[in-house]
Formats: sequence, C-alpha cells, structure tokens
Amino acid sequence: MNPRDHDRVAARIAQWLLAGPAQRTEGAHEGAVAGWIDEDGGVEYVYPEITGYFLQWLVWRARSHGHQPTDVARAEAALHWIEERWFAAEGRPRTRIYIDAARDDWRNDALFAFDLAMVLRGVGAAAREGLLAARESTLDRVCDALARLVGADGLLDACLRNGDPANFPDRWSTRRGPFLAKAAAGILDANDALQNVPAILVNAARRSFDASVDALVRSPHDETHPFLYAVEGFLARPADRAFAARLPEITAHFDALLELSSKLGRVPETAQNAGPSRLDIVAQTLRAGLLLEAHRSDGASRRRELDRLADTLAQYVRSDGALPFSPNADVVQLNVWTAMFAEQALSLAACEPQEVARWAASPTIV
Repeated sequence: MNPRDHDRVAARIAQWLLAGPAQRTEGAHEGAVAGWIDEDGGVEYVYPEITGYFLQWLVWRARSHGHQPTDVARAEAALHWIEERWFAAEGRPRTRIYIDAARDDWRNDALFAFDLAMVLRGVGAAAREGLLAARESTLDRVCDALARLVGADGLLDACLRNGDPANFPDRWSTRRGPFLAKAAAGILDANDALQNVPAILVNAARRSFDASVDALVRSPHDETHPFLYAVEGFLARPADRAFAARLPEITAHFDALLELSSKLGRVPETAQNAGPSRLDIVAQTLRAGLLLEAHRSDGASRRRELDRLADTLAQYVRSDGALPFSPNADVVQLNVWTAMFAEQALSLAACEPQEVARWAASPTIV
C-alpha cells in the first residue's frame, strides 16, 4: 500500500470509533467507552481505562484535524459519564462496569494505577486542548484514588487489592514493572496540563517513571503488550533529561522485537512466541517504531519492516472500520483500543518523515 491508502484506512477506523458502537450513546452509561464489542454490536461492559484512551484519542484527532463539534460532544459525554456515573457510584471506582448486571470480576476487587492514570491523562489532555472543562472535585477523586497506590517507598504500586489475595492472579498487570512508565508519564502529562495534581502523586510519578524506564533498559517484559506500554511511556516524555542517554538501549530492545517479528512473520505475544496473534500489538509495534525512527541517530532505518507491518495491519480492517482483537479467533471480538492504536499508527505511517518527527517531539500517544 502507499501512504494515501494507509490514510484512507485510518479514516475508516476513525469513522467506526466515532459513529459505531464504541461509545455508548444512550442508557445509564451514556458516554462510556467499551473495550470489546461482539459482531452484532453488543457491549458486555464499559471500561474506564478505555474511556481515558478515547479522550486521549480525541485530543490526537483535534491536533490532527482541528476541533470538530462532534468530537467535542463525545469528549464532554465521556467526562459526564466519569463524573456522574463512574465516580458517583458508591464505594470504590470499578475497573469493569457491566451493562446488564453486576458480575463477579476479580479486577473489581482492586484499584489499578494504570487504569486510573489513563483516565487522569485523558481528562488532562482534553482539558488542555479545550475539548472539555473538568470539575476540580472529579480530578481530586481520581488523584485521591491514585495516591492510595503510592507505596511505602514512594513509588507507584501496580494495584491495591481489596479482596482475598488468593483471588488475584500473578500477572504483569498486578505487579510493578516497566509498563508503569506509561502510567507515570500519564500522571506527569496531566500535571503539566492541569497544574493541580497533588505533590505526593507528582513525586511518585517522577520516581516511578525513572524506575520503570530503568527497568525497561535492564530487563524488559517478556510479554509484548506491556513491553510496548513501557516503550510508549518512554516516548511520551521526549524532553526528559535522560531521554537521549536511554534511547540507544531501548531502541536496541525494540529492534530485537522487530527482528523476531520479521523472522516469524508476525508480531509474537511473548518473547517465546507463545499466545494468539493480536492486532493491538501489531499497531503498537508500528506506532512505537515510527516514533523511535524519528528519534534515532544511529543511521539505521527500520522503515521497510514498519511499512510491511502497516500493510499487515491495514488488511485486517473491515469495511466498516472495525478491527478484531485476533484475526484467527473462532469468535469475532471487535476491539476498541486496537482500533485507536491502529488509527494512530496508520495515520503516522501515512505521514512524511518530518511530520512524524513533529509528532515524536510532542507526542499524543493513545
């Protein structure tokens, strides 16, 4: 495909995100954004983390195409759900909110730093862009919840468990790791936009960002999805004082993933080539690779491999703009965060190098 083709496919994805079933347009959860959607457009639950992503994606849209009334309305609807429904509910803010009835879900027995940070980042970015005006009380509640995740050592914990520890799986999302660089960067970005994030949280985010990126340099995640979250967190802060020093080693880790992907003919879910084929990590790899390409000064270029990834990703976009999570799954599950990642990745793939460099210098990574 040529860049114009990638741009057209990205526009198709954007149309699905804006006019399709991704964001609820009626009912008790109007304004909330789903994670998964079935083939008939059904939504089982809405997802605060992905609602935060959606706000960030609308900021990317505004920076790319200018403020559109429909985008502003969608940002306001998302914020209204966060303020009036998610945080208005009794007890702790839940991780997954089921549409039809409450269900047992271990994720709802914990607070997750990553999820809360993505909500704060999205609200902060949309407020700075002028898409919405958030209540101070709402920001205080998100920050208060995040502050509960500051550990005794002053760093962010991945989650705060409220239920029986035996019910919690031991996985990357429930323990500290390099992926928290994206959460920490999100908190710092929100503070840059809002200027009223509590000092204890800002300090924890700064320390967690450094610790997470250092962990990425030393020992990256074996799983591709959190590894790329860590790279995205690093790329989100190009003005960081240690960015240039850390760039060569992080680029080398990314190049190793790209080389393995080229050898296998697909982006693997793990370093051991285990797990299903996932389009969200294809989009993440393409996006991170293009942004790293703009920063690298070693004379090497991965653009040929990245262009092949763009073609691979584009071929799985349906005529309505939706993408499945896995193209090989027996049951089709359309995935909202995959769509946002893919729209941004394919839009970047359609850009000239100097334009990608402009985005890399001031990124709006979903």
